[in-house]
Amino acid sequence: MKVKRCNNNKLLMSLWRIILFFSLIVVIVASSSSSSSREAAMSCDANATNNEEEEVKASSYKWIPQQQHRCNITKYSLERFQSKFRNGVLPPLYHEPIIIIQTPKHRRNEQFRQKTSRTGIAKSFPPNFTITLSSSNSFSEHRRTIPLTQYLDELEQTPEQFPNALSNETWYFFGETHSPAWRHFLYDSTNSNYQLPPCETCQPDLVALSFGIGNIGSGVQWHIHGPGFAETLWGRKHWIVYPPHAKPDFDPDQTSRHWMEYTYSELLQEEMPWECTLDPGDLIYFPNEWWHATINLDSYTSFLSTFTT
Repeated sequence: MKVKRCNNNKLLMSLWRIILFFSLIVVIVASSSSSSSREAAMSCDANATNNEEEEVKASSYKWIPQQQHRCNITKYSLERFQSKFRNGVLPPLYHEPIIIIQTPKHRRNEQFRQKTSRTGIAKSFPPNFTITLSSSNSFSEHRRTIPLTQYLDELEQTPEQFPNALSNETWYFFGETHSPAWRHFLYDSTNSNYQLPPCETCQPDLVALSFGIGNIGSGVQWHIHGPGFAETLWGRKHWIVYPPHAKPDFDPDQTSRHWMEYTYSELLQEEMPWECTLDPGDLIYFPNEWWHATINLDSYTSFLSTFTT
């Protein structure tokens, strides 16, 4: 009998150990789950806080890219442009800026435009294809070479540049498009090469094409050069220009968005620039030696400039 009771006691002790072991596992799992839930909640709270901070930051600016902006540059439909200028083309060294707007009836470069979307541009070049970025200050003096796909990913991760970013520390893709691969993309692609603007000197052997991509708030600070055209392909782009004798006051190492935020907002009416926003398909002519700066208004903005003689 004593042996039997002893065996029963051993069995009960074993059962208690098993029960305690599984109870301990349940407690550990429950504690881990609770901790994970708290961490997830904290992460969500942190993300919400960051989003709220960005919204507060954006709403505190005086000049907000996503809003509608002033336009005092003459706009022409293609029909009106062709009726105004002899032979339907702009003469050399025309004296003031104009804009040719895209209309449902006349849509320029639609096939080429499809190649310059975010997915289209990535498919147009090999996966390891590299591009050269330049700093977005007045002199575009610094360079950085990275894969095209990396630059597109960086635009997605950082869709907006804010006013206090220095332009000599801000990277921007524009102008470094003169290699054989880019020439094929811009000039030689069958049935989808770029249609040049309507001007007397806009001939393939008399122009240079420069393609670019930017995000919200990016752009080039005030600078001057010869005449030309610029077409927005995807997204919107704001242009500000002054005639040669009216050089604006600016810091070449600050961004054009910084100028809009802190200088433009304080200008008197008689000091305001010529300006306008280009929608996709719109084309601006900038005259010889006119001061100009640009600000991209959408998270993916692609554009092409035609430099003429």
